[in-house]
Amino acid sequence: PIDDAEWTITTLTHTVSPDNGFTTSIELEVKIDDLEME
Repeated sequence: PIDDAEWTITTLTHTVSPDNGFTTSIELEVKIDDLEME
């Protein structure tokens, strides 16, 4: 399941604007343990 994966935050951005107020954007990468390349 996706909740059991190991996630790494790569980018965390806070933005303040008159229209949307305070927002946070997060970019994540997931670690894939059992990946086999052919």
